[in-house]
Amino acid sequence: MTTDMSGHGPIRGRADVCGTGTVLVSCARLHTERTGHGPALVLIPGGGGDAGVYEDVVPLLAERFTVITFDRRGNSRSPLADPAAPVDVARQADDVVAVLDHHGIDRAYVFGTSSAAIIVLELLARHAKRLLGAVAHEPPLVQILPADSSERRAVEDIERLGREKGPLRAAAAFGAMTMPEPPRMFVSPRGQAVIAAASRLMLATGGSVRRVTGREPDTMTRILANSALLVERELPEFCFAYRPDLQALRDTDAPWCLATGRDSEGRPYHRPAHVLGGLLGVACEEFPGGHTVYQQLPEEFTRRLTTILDRLSS
Repeated sequence: MTTDMSGHGPIRGRADVCGTGTVLVSCARLHTERTGHGPALVLIPGGGGDAGVYEDVVPLLAERFTVITFDRRGNSRSPLADPAAPVDVARQADDVVAVLDHHGIDRAYVFGTSSAAIIVLELLARHAKRLLGAVAHEPPLVQILPADSSERRAVEDIERLGREKGPLRAAAAFGAMTMPEPPRMFVSPRGQAVIAAASRLMLATGGSVRRVTGREPDTMTRILANSALLVERELPEFCFAYRPDLQALRDTDAPWCLATGRDSEGRPYHRPAHVLGGLLGVACEEFPGGHTVYQQLPEEFTRRLTTILDRLSS
């Protein structure tokens, strides 16, 4: 494990350092990034994503917070020691704690979206003492909905596409699900097949080019390369196998809230947050935009998240 980049001992939710590092955890090596100053805020990327998905909001949030991002185990620059190494929710919550330990941070705010919001729930249930506050944005907990719900069927369809047509085909459909207004190509089976074929070609040719030029892949290329892990392993683990510990969430000492986007109503990740909030008596805050608001509306996202975190700490 690399040493804390600040060269100091434990920090009680405050730091002022920029840089990248590597965190050694069980069966994986995590790429992590850190910038800014103030109370620590960990941004956990959702399924298929990595630290790069937050690149538009990190500089804005770093004016108030020490912002820590990382690539989740098995994704992008965080390789697994063995392809069969576990990627379950509990292990990934432990990874967040390991990232905090690596940076010498005792307690932090956390924000997680999509499958990362499920990791936030596990942190609240098992590691609440490490949290200053938490926001779980649009967790796709379709397993808490009736078996015949449209939301659950939509996620099952993505999983089925992965089995029958391959992970890139399923990733195209998943991408359409997260877009506020997906182009026609993204919503038709033929269009999704074309997108999957183009993505496959891009990954193949991009690898050849990088071997010659030594150029690192961009965020989108890395995300496409994560499709198999997302569709084949994380989706069934997070959306069907995992069961949130409702009693532990009721008993947690950390201040937290659920959240959904204004434009996400009707999507598979909107209703579960409101159902869970009703079960637990926890507020469900509203963000502008949709599932990827941090990319669509970075300034509005930053203002809203900052307001919520200030409220949680009051």
